[in-house]
Amino acid sequence: MNIERPLTLPVVMFRHQEQCFAIEAAYVRSQGCALANEGEIDIRPFATLIDRTAKPYPGATQYLQLVGLSGSWRLGLERPAELIELPVANIYALPPLLQARRQFLALQALAWYQDELVSLLDARVLQQLVTA
Repeated sequence: MNIERPLTLPVVMFRHQEQCFAIEAAYVRSQGCALANEGEIDIRPFATLIDRTAKPYPGATQYLQLVGLSGSWRLGLERPAELIELPVANIYALPPLLQARRQFLALQALAWYQDELVSLLDARVLQQLVTA
């Protein structure tokens, strides 16, 4: 029995401080924008997941509506994200030393896309960081 493997992985890619990050598209329900004065307290800025001392984004906040084990939640972004097809051949598991020493536990793999390094994140671990 020959099982065909997909050639691409649909991911939602976004930037933070000029670095590329991506989340598997299966965990993303929608993308939106909220004004800072709307009192959207349920939006967790991505910056604060990487650096607990980071300040929330001023003005309008882009967000991804993500689905996880304990319901949906919103991940705040600096700017809009985009849906891309990431070639599976360009995705690399973290080397054991990097995996053992990583401080951002949501990092699960690295990939190359259009000559840029993309950090692939596990949406389930991101949600755990939000509730921690």
